[in-house]
Amino acid sequence: MRYLVVVGALALLAGACGSSREAAPVTTAPVISTTTPGPHPTRASTTSTTTTSLTSTTSTTTTTSTTTTTSRPPGPTAIECVADLAIGLRVGQVLLPVVDQAGLAVVADLAGRGLVAGAVVIGSPGDGFPAAVAAVQEASATGPVVIAVDEEGGTVQRFGALLGELPSAARMGAMSIGDVRELARERAVAIGALGVTVNLAPVLDVGSGPGIGTRSFSDDPMVVSTHGLAFAEGILDGGLVPVAKHFPGHGRANADSHDETATTPPLDELRLVDLLPFGVLPAGAAVMVGHLVVPGLTDGLPASLSAAAVTGILRDELGFDGVVLTDDLAMGAVAQMIDVPTAARLALIAGADLLMVGPHENVVPAAWSLMAALDDGSLDERWLDEAVERVLAMRGVDPCALVGPEG
Repeated sequence: MRYLVVVGALALLAGACGSSREAAPVTTAPVISTTTPGPHPTRASTTSTTTTSLTSTTSTTTTTSTTTTTSRPPGPTAIECVADLAIGLRVGQVLLPVVDQAGLAVVADLAGRGLVAGAVVIGSPGDGFPAAVAAVQEASATGPVVIAVDEEGGTVQRFGALLGELPSAARMGAMSIGDVRELARERAVAIGALGVTVNLAPVLDVGSGPGIGTRSFSDDPMVVSTHGLAFAEGILDGGLVPVAKHFPGHGRANADSHDETATTPPLDELRLVDLLPFGVLPAGAAVMVGHLVVPGLTDGLPASLSAAAVTGILRDELGFDGVVLTDDLAMGAVAQMIDVPTAARLALIAGADLLMVGPHENVVPAAWSLMAALDDGSLDERWLDEAVERVLAMRGVDPCALVGPEG
């Protein structure tokens, strides 16, 4: 029970943040286990040598010198410093609520207590957005936080009214890759000036199935790969973190995962088409995993909750070692199966780093669930620490210099 002693404090903090929802014990749907389905693939601690941080304006590469330039004893590693942080603070750094502009006031309170890594902002932000974001950053107890938006272009863009319309991916698929990269760079610079740090784009889905449509660059995986890569590189050029989505590919799924269970073609078919764009990501990009059931891979679970998909395919097979986000765990494809706190537990066990938990009222129940998973052993503390290390690196935060509130 060593982790659960923190939960009472989290519940009290939730009350201070205006939540009307109590941190009650998680109830798990009987059809889904709260432990990893099947053997868990090996999860070695990996640290990319190329990291785009939220405080940088360009993608930067760090190389390790082979020449010793100082006799000072080496300090602790980043992962060792993460492990020394309060457990409640560590749990908070993997949670990402989804709010509108008005909800950023609550996020500022949560961030000030070390309970979240930032927020995803939906809706159409207005003139007060920069001030609201600045208040969150100023309040944060853990350094620069994630302020993420969906600025894809076309039907999914948050700042069209303020900045002008960005073309859809389908339209950009017919443009030159140079033009696509420049469009992405210009928009990244513009939204970055408003306080955004992460763009939840590009969409790397091949095809225009339910929920995707003109959000896809093409039904040709080569076009999606080249133009998606250009869009991601443009975001990096503009100083933001791009998030490629929706792994392992939503474009040919049979339903919209916002509303219901969405099933893709079998894994063997995904390897030939849908997975290809996710193999050409630039250093510094993150990946969002969709709530997609994959025959032959996920055993009826959404990919976002499947270790076989996240760790087995994305990390081990494709070699991706950056930050992995889930799509919103409050979406219909997950909600039909389990509640958000249980989904958060399964997603972190599966190998995700940042968990989109829907409305801010879900933050403390999700934290409770992760504490319980640590306590019962279904979530290895090392997996949590590796996730926190990657998230803090993306945010430009040195865990060895981080002093946060008790969890």
